Order: sequence, then C-alpha cells, then structure tokens
Amino acid sequence: MSGWKLVVYWLLPPPLILTILLILPMPSVARKGLLKVTRQFMCWKIGGQLQLLHVALTITGIAFAVTATTTYSMSREHIDPTLTPNQRSYALARKWRQERNFWIAALTFLLWGLLGRFYQLMMDHMALRERVRYLELGVVAPVSSSAAAATRVKGAKEGVEPSAPPAPTEDLKREGKKTK
Repeated sequence: MSGWKLVVYWLLPPPLILTILLILPMPSVARKGLLKVTRQFMCWKIGGQLQLLHVALTITGIAFAVTATTTYSMSREHIDPTLTPNQRSYALARKWRQERNFWIAALTFLLWGLLGRFYQLMMDHMALRERVRYLELGVVAPVSSSAAAATRVKGAKEGVEPSAPPAPTEDLKREGKKTK
C-alpha cells in the first residue's frame, strides 16, 4: 500500500466522521456514548504507549510538511514553452497531483487536530454541565479532572469560586510585591 492510500483511505475518514458527529447536536446519552467511542478510538494503543491520535498527527504532519515543500518547489518551476502538448499536459498533471496531495495532507492533519481539540472541549463541556446540575441541586459536586482544569485559577484558594474577584487585601499584597 502506498503512502497516499494510507492517508486517504485510513487516516482521513475516521477524524472526518467523528468530528462531524461531535459537532452535531444530539441527546446527552448519545453524546456520552459518542465521546466514549471517540476516546477509545483516539487512545487506541499502538506499539506500547503510543496512542493513535499521536501517531496519526505525526504521520499527517510529516506528509503535510513534505507536500508543502515539494508543492512550493514545483510552483517555482516554469513550464518550458517549447514543450509538446503531451509533455505540457504531463507537467501540468504532475503539478496538479502535487497540489491535490498538499490539500489532502493539510485537511487530514487539520482534522486530526480538530478531533483531538473538539473531544477535549466536549469532555470539558459535559463535566461543567454535570457540575452545574449538581450546583443547581445544592449538592457538592464531585469535580472531575477536566472540569477542575477548566475552572482552576492560579493562586485560587480551595472552596472559592474562580469567577469571584480577588479580595482587596490580595490585590494590595500583589501590588506591593510588584513595586519592590
């Protein structure tokens, strides 16, 4: 199997389908199931500790970099006006295929990056919705790691809402340290 068949048939469709599904509105039960399937797919172990997401980003990133440099070098080449029509068609076809490969590599690399980011955003969104639900009920919410990371403020004390402004004494202490 050639390298482009690997990219086009195996590395392009999964992130395209999963990214579209993550964007679509759906019930929370279906969303949780989709997030579980997406996590299992992206975190699939390849050769020990390597995850599929990292391997795919590396492969598509290399493909994108290589096609970008070759597309750029081909764009700098001028087609000789003395070529026969067949030779001219061949040169233009080579240039067109290289540009096509560049856009395929760019799309595939972008889709894997978007899939990873959308997945993380959806996980944070689900955790924050769960926390809001607990707060509305008046129950102390168990804070998951993604929700804690989304709401954590540097230097915030435990039990203080991160959206609350700092106490005036803390502001004065900070200003005093900056001037010294």
